[in-house]
Amino acid sequence: MGLAIGVGQAWPVRQTIALAVALAFLCGFSLTLAPMVRRGFGLAGALRTVWLGEVISIGAMEIVMNIVDYAMGGMRGVSLASPLYWESFTLATVAGFLAAWPVNAWMLGRNMQRCH
Repeated sequence: MGLAIGVGQAWPVRQTIALAVALAFLCGFSLTLAPMVRRGFGLAGALRTVWLGEVISIGAMEIVMNIVDYAMGGMRGVSLASPLYWESFTLATVAGFLAAWPVNAWMLGRNMQRCH
């Protein structure tokens, strides 16, 4: 969403990246914490349980996504209707998923289930 807002508003690349990363962390934590809170965890307890795993996983995903998107030129697209924007976004999404997958598998393999 941050990428779409930044490109749609013709923001500079650094501001677009900052918004994309901030929203990724906000959404990622929200999607993890909300079900835990509904199941009876307190917000502080749920946050203590998942913060490390979320930071590592989302961080890996965002680094790769932003590198791919920047390298392909999607962040510098003139509009959301630009094919370059959508090509870059698609490839960056796949690359981000593929980057986070082994990180999450490693954390689970190291018995870090509490963190994620």
